[in-house]
Amino acid sequence: MTQQLPEVSYELLTEEPVPDLVDAQLDEFTLEALHTQTAQQFDPVEASKTMAANEGRFVLGADLGGDKGAVRLFQIVNGELITQSGYEGNVQGNDGAGYVQLLKEAAVYAEEQSICLGISWGGPLVGTKPIYHPKAKIFFQELKDQFDGDLQRISPRVTAAVNDGPAGAISGALQAYRQYNATNTIFVINGGGIGTSVVKDGIVYAAEAGHVRGVDALNTYAQSTPCGVYDNSFVCLERLGANKAGIEDQWLDKTGAYMRARDIEDEYKAGNRFAAELYDHSALVLAHVITGTAKAFELSLQDVNTVIVGHGGAFKFPAYGARIGQIIAAYVKAQPRLIMTKDFGATNSNACLDGAAIAAICNN
Repeated sequence: MTQQLPEVSYELLTEEPVPDLVDAQLDEFTLEALHTQTAQQFDPVEASKTMAANEGRFVLGADLGGDKGAVRLFQIVNGELITQSGYEGNVQGNDGAGYVQLLKEAAVYAEEQSICLGISWGGPLVGTKPIYHPKAKIFFQELKDQFDGDLQRISPRVTAAVNDGPAGAISGALQAYRQYNATNTIFVINGGGIGTSVVKDGIVYAAEAGHVRGVDALNTYAQSTPCGVYDNSFVCLERLGANKAGIEDQWLDKTGAYMRARDIEDEYKAGNRFAAELYDHSALVLAHVITGTAKAFELSLQDVNTVIVGHGGAFKFPAYGARIGQIIAAYVKAQPRLIMTKDFGATNSNACLDGAAIAAICNN
């Protein structure tokens, strides 16, 4: 499906020559290199039936990230989540301060209304226990002191606790099934960093595609900052193409001045060539991430049953998703199916909130 692009006064990325993918980079992608973990079962066909069977029901979704937490109330209408105004919670977390209280208050409301609560967590979990996040020390201590470190112990109304990647993948997979009748999904995030999750044959997998080694052929701007995750000393793909960890860092190296990604986008719209090059290179990196992840999971991007779901700030950049699709299409000789979370989902929400709520309904 070809994306219709708006008329603009600046040159879109899709007007540039289409670069080739680097086979040596794709060879870096294995299930082991992706640190693949099984997150949970999720069949979008059965989930669609479950959502339809729970028409009119209310559910809470919570999303806890590195610097903020949010809770939203949803109602299932025509099999989809619709944000409702009856309850909302927000906290700007300094090291996760206020997260536990946010969840406790949501649990009280869930108990009063006899509804379930799903939680999306911006880090790894073991079962329903968060185990790591570099910016949530206070949250970890409070959760340990009050609930033995276990999200489910906050309340029996907590019926799902999932990593934010799989949570987003759940939301994306359900949309992919609604839109294309497809059951396999590659969910890719490009925001502060790069992350991936895969839904294949009714299983959600968490994968760390951003921390795969970047080959020299893709290190266009001589990035030297090491990955640092899993004790990796090499430069990873996140350092080459992520909206923050890659683009902002490379802008700083080149210009000597720090600038936020959203401001670099404004520079691009004003005609800055380097800004355009950075985002075009980022799209090339993401095309490798998607194609390499598909290769590792033995998913064909030519198959109409496979849909790519793009999420994060970079996908709001003009024609960014279309550019990724253009690069992949040239390599696989077919137009991939690519949708973006900015174009669907409940209002005043995000894919991780939606996915947590969907998981809560399906697990209840």
